[in-house]
Amino acid sequence: MSRSRERDATALVLGGIPRAHLMPLEVAQSKKDAARRRGLISIVALAAIVVAAGVGASFWFAAQAEARLAEARSATEQLLAEQLTYSEVLEVRGQLSGILEQRVSVTEREILWRDIATPYLSIVSADGVLESATLTTAALGDPALLRQDPLRTQPVGTMVLTVSTAGLPQPYRWLRAFEALPTHGGTSLDAITGEEGFYLTTVTVNLNVQALSGRLTDEAGN
Repeated sequence: MSRSRERDATALVLGGIPRAHLMPLEVAQSKKDAARRRGLISIVALAAIVVAAGVGASFWFAAQAEARLAEARSATEQLLAEQLTYSEVLEVRGQLSGILEQRVSVTEREILWRDIATPYLSIVSADGVLESATLTTAALGDPALLRQDPLRTQPVGTMVLTVSTAGLPQPYRWLRAFEALPTHGGTSLDAITGEEGFYLTTVTVNLNVQALSGRLTDEAGN
């Protein structure tokens, strides 16, 4: 040992606090273990509290959702009960709507022939005598009428007129007059025959969509 260490070892310390560890090391270790256990117990307790709070909150939200669902069901039942009180009205309205649709479908190709044919007959009667008039329209479910001229629009109705004249007829005058009518869809000259000074002229007049009455269109729209 060196002299400096010998002096330090033999030096006296005045006013110092005497310290001595008289407890065994097992006691100190047990205290540390006890503190560690208390910390773990605190963590577990805190986790349990958090879990319990989460479970309680979930139950509370579920109860609120169940209450809202019960209110919605009650409102739906009230609406259904109120709707039943008007079921007869709804049924009648449905029947009326169906009847109106059937009427529209039945009359969608309707032509009021008296009003439509009168101006055409007046034109041909000015030069001769109307011998016959054949009026044709396609009924519901029947195929559309054929076009005599592929360049013209599809006719909704046709009139085959046979006119007798005392002199040589001039059908081109009729055709020009027909073209001024809004329902005219084209005219074809079918035949001209003469016998004993009289001539028979047959023309076919096609009618366009403006000849349709459309009298139930407004009702169907409403």
